[in-house]
Amino acid sequence: MSRSQDVRADLARLGGFFVLTDATGTDAVPFDELLGDAPLAARLDQVRRALAQGTGQDPADVDGKVAMSALQVGLASRLWSVGLAAAVLHGAVPDLRSRHLLGSPGHRGDVPLALAEGTPWCTVSGPRETAAELARTVVDGSLADLDAACSRVGRVPPRVLLSNAASSLVGAARVLATARPGAAATAWAVVRLVLTAPGLAPGGATRSRAGLPPGTGGPMERADEAFLRAGCCLFDRIPGHGLCPDCVRAPTHAHLVTPGH
Repeated sequence: MSRSQDVRADLARLGGFFVLTDATGTDAVPFDELLGDAPLAARLDQVRRALAQGTGQDPADVDGKVAMSALQVGLASRLWSVGLAAAVLHGAVPDLRSRHLLGSPGHRGDVPLALAEGTPWCTVSGPRETAAELARTVVDGSLADLDAACSRVGRVPPRVLLSNAASSLVGAARVLATARPGAAATAWAVVRLVLTAPGLAPGGATRSRAGLPPGTGGPMERADEAFLRAGCCLFDRIPGHGLCPDCVRAPTHAHLVTPGH
């Protein structure tokens, strides 16, 4: 078994967003194709129907911006989960730029994320090198492409998408740290560095819990720190959802909202 197969097998054991599927003989298409206007609009309609089914709404009543926000969160979470886990657990990360990625064209397809044949892998050592590689291939690569497409097709404000991406990175670290406690310190060290990357930093940052009401702010590694988004994911427009713990729109965080976003 090759090193890349070893890594994929280990990621599969983590489950969820960490899985890299084998795309052989499937309906998977290049990631760039998934992000085309027509395919992305079709995927958006599927997400709207899924949200409607879960909330009892008519699909026409589901806010398109909310559906696109949910669509982007799902794909961003996969990019971060795969990249972070591969690098932290195995010291090697695939080139996650769009040109190396594949996926099913539809929502909940057979191939949520896969690597194209011949995708190069980069060996990384230590949090700084790992963070730099993730910033290069994800923040400035596939994630930037994803956000541009979601903004273009779904008219979602860039601040929402950047905040989703930053929050998804923190969420990936949280899940990885729980599943593999021995890797937690390294994972969080990488996340803190990636959050400062110029292409992601406007989406949110870690803050002291001092002065924050209990239960607010996204949990981080230490009890005295929290993650706070710079923009809202818009999920509070879903019936019964409310604000997320890391939401900048919570009353105690309102002074941190950037005007116009």
